[in-house]
Amino acid sequence: MAATILKRTTVIWIPPRSIGERALATERTLIALIADAEGAPRWTRVSLESLAAAKSATLVFDARDVTLAPVLVPPLSGPRLARALPNLVEDVVLQDVAGCAIAMGPKLDDGRRLLAIIDRSWLDFVLGAIERRGLRVQAAWPAQLVLAVRDDAWSVACVHDGIALRSGEHHGIGWSASNDSVFRTEALVAVVDAASRDGAQPRRLLAFAEDPSWRASVESAGARLGLAVEFSGLAAPVPAPIDLLQARSRARAGRWFSSFDWRAWRLPAALATACLLAWLVGLNLHWSALAGERDELRARLEADFREAFPQAQVVADPLLQMQRQVSDLRLRTGQRAPDDFLPLLARFTQALGPRASDALAALEFRGGKLRARFRPGYIDADGARDSLRAALVQRGMRVQFEGEGMAVAVIGLQS
Repeated sequence: MAATILKRTTVIWIPPRSIGERALATERTLIALIADAEGAPRWTRVSLESLAAAKSATLVFDARDVTLAPVLVPPLSGPRLARALPNLVEDVVLQDVAGCAIAMGPKLDDGRRLLAIIDRSWLDFVLGAIERRGLRVQAAWPAQLVLAVRDDAWSVACVHDGIALRSGEHHGIGWSASNDSVFRTEALVAVVDAASRDGAQPRRLLAFAEDPSWRASVESAGARLGLAVEFSGLAAPVPAPIDLLQARSRARAGRWFSSFDWRAWRLPAALATACLLAWLVGLNLHWSALAGERDELRARLEADFREAFPQAQVVADPLLQMQRQVSDLRLRTGQRAPDDFLPLLARFTQALGPRASDALAALEFRGGKLRARFRPGYIDADGARDSLRAALVQRGMRVQFEGEGMAVAVIGLQS
């Protein structure tokens, strides 16, 4: 059986979720069934990074991470059945059922359906991690259902300091143990007692252990339970009646996200983060330097303003206040500012030429600008507007035409 499996796929016994995702990737937590130099199958501990290249893989998930639940399934199909399954198993799982993946197994003799429940994030993470190694996952089985099944015997697998018990064709549970022989004995007794609560009792106990150190604990537990014990090394799995791949998320984006190798992007992500931080630091330093220059210029303007106009009590905007003070001084001395009405009008009429009196229909002055409305036909042509614009530019002025037919112009000094 083992040789047949090895010809088709690599069998990998997945550690429990409690070890963490980092340990799965970097430590020797996987137990893989490979062929040695003579072609004989044997189990060996490997890390995910040192996993030998192969075409496909069959995964065995730890029994402690998979809950088997025989439930009565309503006659639904498709999306309606998928929505109903979480409500059927919410009483048999401790975590939020919304975060669980549920796979459907065969029908039982009493009309119920065997369901396997596993944490969805852990399932997607493991499948994605294996697929990134170039392996196609062709099956994912619960550990308690890959053990040999016999009418007069129960099977236990002692792996990863835990116990997987198969008490029937569609029955099995997982149990935690430890690396202490006494605790292992107590755990074996407890798991057999827990499976015997429905009245079923085995005659023998078939024990399959990864580590020979389990032998003393298994024999001690068998003696306490009054069961004959057959101890052997970890055997090749038998095909389970339920496949956890059925419960895998169907969303393509979710599967791509879970299969993405984030470890390969750690260095580029770190460099990008460092560049972003350097840019932010440089931007803030540049802003700080500009803010310092702004404050220095404002202080110089305020000092110049106070030196020129010491009678000013409050300085809120030195530039604007200085412009107003200069305008007041010009008015007191009889001078006019360049943006006053008369200087602007004089330059504007010079630009219009001899037809200035006939060209204007109305003229307004507001905010240092003239707003002129021309008579019809005077400024309608593009050439006339271009000629007036050029004449105003020569005199240090600018013009902006607006209104229908561009009959209105706003004239002011060039900035």
